[in-house]
Amino acid sequence: MDNKASTIFVCTNTDCRSRGAQSVLDALQSHLSDEGVTAFQVKPYLCFSACNSGPNVVIADKRCWLSGVQASDAVEIVAFLKGGPPVDRLLSQNDPDLEQMIYDIIDAGLMPEDT
Repeated sequence: MDNKASTIFVCTNTDCRSRGAQSVLDALQSHLSDEGVTAFQVKPYLCFSACNSGPNVVIADKRCWLSGVQASDAVEIVAFLKGGPPVDRLLSQNDPDLEQMIYDIIDAGLMPEDT
């Protein structure tokens, strides 16, 4: 992974995990590796406070929040990261204020393990 890799955050808290978040995280890591994409790294995130719409994936530097993500969506997500079209059916329907707050927290470098 290069030092300037952007991060894809996958919520792995209870609700998202019960809906398959670990499989989503694993599939994204695997497909990025298979495609030779090193500009992104995948990391777990404690919670985005949007439990009812999970599993949630946030790509903060692209201002992209995906909801209801399944492992099978990894192919389309990686294609988007490589310059393809957004995965419209997964684009979040969350409160815009919540999304902005999460982006601001991530932009500030604050991670759940820091609190």
